[in-house]
Amino acid sequence: MAARRRPSYLSPFALARRNGIYKGVVGGDRKWMVIGGVVWGARLLRKAAGKSEQFVTLEKLEPGQWMSLRTISAKEQKQEQQTAKLLRASQKAAQKRTGRKRTGKKRTVGTS
Repeated sequence: MAARRRPSYLSPFALARRNGIYKGVVGGDRKWMVIGGVVWGARLLRKAAGKSEQFVTLEKLEPGQWMSLRTISAKEQKQEQQTAKLLRASQKAAQKRTGRKRTGKKRTVGTS
């Protein structure tokens, strides 16, 4: 059984946010206005810089097909990025060995 979270209104940060609004902005107390600004600013910054969506793929499902959605932990994501980086480095080294650079264009024979 998971541990219960305490109500947010008992949190010291929630109290500081509330006092910042009521005592600082409404009441005119400069000290509480500064405390409220710092706490509210930190909260807004955390929300803005927090989680971001990552687009992975877009495919149309046909009848009978299925999909699986999962989250990737930060550790798994970093490991996948390192694997992709190593793969790119090995492909680049292979291109240097063959002396050709892949441009992605098709070659046509006999035309100039």
